Amino acid sequence: MDSISHILIGAVTGETVAGNKLGKKAALWGAVIASLPDLDVIAQPFLKPAQSLLFHRGPTHSVIFCVLIIPLIAKLMTVIHKKTKDNRIDWIKLCSWCLFSHIFIDCFNSYGTAIFYPFSNFRVAFDCIGIVDIFLILPFVIALLLFIFVKKGTKLRKIIASSAILLSALYLCFAIINKISIEHKVKSYLDSINVDYDKILTTPLPLTNLVWLVIVEDEDGFFSANYNFINKHVNYAKYFSKNYHLAEKFDKNTEFMRLVRFSKGFYCLSRGENNEEIIFYDLRFASFDFDGAADLDKAVFVHRLKINENGELIMQHHYPKRKVDLEKLKKYFRQLTDNDIY
Repeated sequence: MDSISHILIGAVTGETVAGNKLGKKAALWGAVIASLPDLDVIAQPFLKPAQSLLFHRGPTHSVIFCVLIIPLIAKLMTVIHKKTKDNRIDWIKLCSWCLFSHIFIDCFNSYGTAIFYPFSNFRVAFDCIGIVDIFLILPFVIALLLFIFVKKGTKLRKIIASSAILLSALYLCFAIINKISIEHKVKSYLDSINVDYDKILTTPLPLTNLVWLVIVEDEDGFFSANYNFINKHVNYAKYFSKNYHLAEKFDKNTEFMRLVRFSKGFYCLSRGENNEEIIFYDLRFASFDFDGAADLDKAVFVHRLKINENGELIMQHHYPKRKVDLEKLKKYFRQLTDNDIY
């Protein structure tokens, strides 16, 4: 999830777990502690491009990291707030719920979270919640606004906080069921028209759980489309050739293999304008700009690859010019009522 979502979830979780014992500081520190795993971004500029992708949501998002750091943070809280030195158990509860809620919710989108590190590099990604989902965080926003008018330590604050968590949990359940349903429909449709495929990916676009990206891999490439949950239509269908032969000079390179592992195999290659560069597109995040399925020109994770004169692979993360404005948001929500098939 994005940082704002983790802050909101942490604040309400802190209030729920320890608000009656620690007061308003429970929500404040809940927001801070829930954000700690994402401090791994500080190290990213010092890492190679593919390394940095895998380091994010890596060690600091593991269960072992949480287990080790929880007692340390709890001890620090009792030092900062000396009057709560007898509430160390409450601080431990707050830290536990806030940290584990962070890595738990991160497992439900496509980026992947290495919760088993250092025992395994496997990245858990259930692909059923967008990086940003307004319906998931809306109950937390409402709860925090209501906290302004409700006195600390009252039973009503805990009811509000618990209700926000319950509503978001129910929405998460809907997202899981929605994914299972959409994946079943996609597979049934492909089987009905006798299409051979190797694997499929279904994942929601950012903002809601109503517009999904569907990627189907066959022998030569990927079919990509947006699936509309409301009117059951497929919009913006496109096909991308794999072009894996373009990687023959560096397909055994460690950094290149890291890119492949991060993409879970949902990637394609193309030649750059000067024919010296090979461009790597991660198709899972290629529609972040809300205006079509797998728009490679605006893909989030694009890497330019080139072999230098010493035979070494040079990799550069390309940042396309993307912006989210009112017009693009209108285009996104217009998909919910659009009856055309592209």
